Amino acid sequence: MKKVILFLVLFFLLFSNVFALELDLNSKYAYLYNLSEDKVMYEKSANEEIKVASLTKIMTAIIVIENNQKLDKIVTIMDEDLRDMYEYTTVGFQKGDKVTIEELLYGILLKSGSDAVNAAVRATTKTEEEFVNLMNQKVKELGLTHTYFSNPIGKDEDNYSSVSDIAKIMEYCLKNNEFKKVIMEQSYYIENLDLNVLGPLYNSISKYDVDTSMVSGAKTGFTTMSKHSMVSFSQKNDLVYILVTSYADDYKNLLKDTNTIYNYFYDNYTYINYNINFDIGIENGKTDKYNINIHPKIYLKKDYKQSLLSYKYKGLNNISILQKKGDKIGTVSIYYDKELIKKIDVRLDDDIEYQPKAYLRIILTVFIIFTIIFIFFNRNKIKKVIINKKKKSKPTINVTKKAKNVKNNTENKMNILKNTVDVDLFFTTLNSFNYEIKDREKIECLFIDRCFQNINFESKRELSNLNSSIKLHKNDMCIGTVKYYKKLLKYCLDEYVNK
Repeated sequence: MKKVILFLVLFFLLFSNVFALELDLNSKYAYLYNLSEDKVMYEKSANEEIKVASLTKIMTAIIVIENNQKLDKIVTIMDEDLRDMYEYTTVGFQKGDKVTIEELLYGILLKSGSDAVNAAVRATTKTEEEFVNLMNQKVKELGLTHTYFSNPIGKDEDNYSSVSDIAKIMEYCLKNNEFKKVIMEQSYYIENLDLNVLGPLYNSISKYDVDTSMVSGAKTGFTTMSKHSMVSFSQKNDLVYILVTSYADDYKNLLKDTNTIYNYFYDNYTYINYNINFDIGIENGKTDKYNINIHPKIYLKKDYKQSLLSYKYKGLNNISILQKKGDKIGTVSIYYDKELIKKIDVRLDDDIEYQPKAYLRIILTVFIIFTIIFIFFNRNKIKKVIINKKKKSKPTINVTKKAKNVKNNTENKMNILKNTVDVDLFFTTLNSFNYEIKDREKIECLFIDRCFQNINFESKRELSNLNSSIKLHKNDMCIGTVKYYKKLLKYCLDEYVNK
């Protein structure tokens, strides 16, 4: 049986590789998403967790936008915004410069300026830690499973994501008009500072001899660990693509990879018009049939075969007087080579004329419905009277039992939080309560202390198992607890295991 399973696995891998699209890329990771069709077109190690460098700043920018009501608010650049910038790209702000939050956004998204990030974060929240919490809350809202942020700049540290998650963040950001407006600019001039902020693709032709005209907007990132990365989008005619490429050896190769992927899909895929025509019966109508004639656009390879296209209608077979213009009467599923590629709603485009007997029938139907409703509500009133009498005779037994059960359940959960060393059980239980951050941190830190106290440090495996379990719940933990855990883990490694 094991041999059979192994054979099937190997067959599947070989089979999938034969038909996988092979593109000549320098980037180690890539992901192309067709936003118009909600379809992944290409992926290369798309869900692997990687360092994302300044691609972090698209999340930073959307948090700034969503948490500042007035983007024309003036921010004064301070000393603290300019500290420790020697390793990172800056816009070139000086202490005392006055800029708007919107101008800071151009600095963040076009120039990838860490000085702009620091000023924007300071104008948005009281502390950087609070800002990072907002970033990770957004990660949870978007359902991202491979992403965590420890800072808003993109320092390697604990910032990680995947190219598929970055694409999802970009998809969310593009729904915001302000974000889209800023990232689509090639350059931006801050007049009062006489400062020109250039975007990442401004010199792509003159400096790198790479035409990136198909890119509508982009954010780049670079660190020694993550190499060169880019998240971009391209909109042309009715198509919108989001592309993430990462870990390219140099910037020119990154631009070439972007061109290679976009050009392949623009050259090989397109929208075609597909004609669908069929009739539906009309019950008691002045004519017997209603004609459905729709022309949906379908996204296919340009070398498609018409004979492989088909559709199925599911819905009403006969239209009655109950349906009116604009009502949905069914769904058409469109297939290519027996694979479902699109679903569209079928609606009535016209008012239909009926014979007089159809109107008599609807009147009778309405009368019957109102009669049933009248009887139903009167029966409910009688039931309510009976139920109220029963409640008066036995007023508190069930309520008391329920309250007692709730109390016992709460006590059991509190005992778990105070005594367990099971990581999964602890966080499942903790997440069923609603604690303030400070109280939650105390409970988490006490749990972590308890876990370490129960470890036999002669066995390195126990410490490794704890570390693996904690990592799975990293997104559930408060930032302060994560820092405390890391310090304690390092201390235990140095004092017990490494010695």
